Amino acid sequence: MATIPPELVLEILTYTSGCRDDLMACCLVCRAWRRLAQPFVFSELSLSLESQCHPWNRKFAAYPHLAQYVTHLNLWGGNLGELDVVSLVEDQPPFLEGPATLELLRRLPNIKYLKIHDFYLPSEREIEVLCHFMRLEWLEMCEVMFSHPADLLDFMSQSVNLKGLHITDTEVRSLTEDLIGPTLHNHVDAVPKRLRNLKLQDVTESLYYLSWLSGGAFDLDDLVDLTLSWESFPTKRPHLPPEPLSSYIDPFISTVGAGIKHLRLDIETPEQESNVNYMLEHFISTRALSNFKALVTLNIDSINPYIKNDAAHLVDIERLFQHLTLPNLRKISITICFTLDTADHLPSYKEFPVWASLDELFASSQFPSLQQVMLFIEVKSVHWDAHKFGLRLEDSDSDNEDAASVVIPPLNILRRWTMLLL
Repeated sequence: MATIPPELVLEILTYTSGCRDDLMACCLVCRAWRRLAQPFVFSELSLSLESQCHPWNRKFAAYPHLAQYVTHLNLWGGNLGELDVVSLVEDQPPFLEGPATLELLRRLPNIKYLKIHDFYLPSEREIEVLCHFMRLEWLEMCEVMFSHPADLLDFMSQSVNLKGLHITDTEVRSLTEDLIGPTLHNHVDAVPKRLRNLKLQDVTESLYYLSWLSGGAFDLDDLVDLTLSWESFPTKRPHLPPEPLSSYIDPFISTVGAGIKHLRLDIETPEQESNVNYMLEHFISTRALSNFKALVTLNIDSINPYIKNDAAHLVDIERLFQHLTLPNLRKISITICFTLDTADHLPSYKEFPVWASLDELFASSQFPSLQQVMLFIEVKSVHWDAHKFGLRLEDSDSDNEDAASVVIPPLNILRRWTMLLL
């Protein structure tokens, strides 16, 4: 049998890296394949309980070289959910404080990608453990709450090689909330972190992160990829964003705007007139996008899980681009959606938005380098089987009996949603 060159085997393993079962099967082909496949098999590790660490400690104690392959680590604190109950029932110590967890994490010297999820007010000892990963290049924080700005700063101080940072639903608690921004902004690290990729969600709720990122802890000259998510809130919400927004947003935009080449905006479009997207309105009124002179690609995702037709809000995106000149912009991608829950929503499927004025704007001299504009319409339905097989949709919110049964033409698609390119 002819021998497959190692570089082709690595190519095969790269394509199967998302399926652990396939990778394990590759380890059984021969010794050469096992040696090449093991770094893929053991590249990622997820932990949420102390009991999960015992078998891994035994494995890595018997085969120390396998621990060298772990580069991605996912830590699920479970401080707000059912994992806390499991921990109490099994009489386990708090996660990241148990001896088995500490022993395991000390065996992992090559962690470059770390995701921490669901940690509520991590203790000083937990933060000390998280600072163990000296080679960290990519960090994701999701649903994490720090008790004080100093806890966040201590956690991040050792990440001198950080290139990517994603922050989602992460908060800092303090008795003097108005001082969080200045405290983070004025902190200076001996080695500022040089980010290349940054994702913030939701910006409106955590403006103090903008102060932190534009302060002395970071050097953002290398930042080229930026993702911002903006939510909509009721106009009578009890805690409005700090005023003015400019004191947080403008310094951040002036710091990063000149170098950003790839920008993604996840904009929640308000369904009710009583709601407003503060960040969207601020960007429109101040023409903040004009600061991104080096911008090459721009993706806008109009997100709202509850709205029936956010394609109707295409006018908001048009307002965002008015009076802007982006000389280097080459590609624009806009995604909006229809949601079909009942037969009564079927007519809205045909009500595609009129975007002639936006098309005319993109063709103007304001975008001299623009080569491609893509408009995606996502059509989502809870009755996907009816769409797929051409069945009758029986349920309807209408009182009209004649409208209770509607024939839906079949769609030649296998997934639960499709994207129509106009």
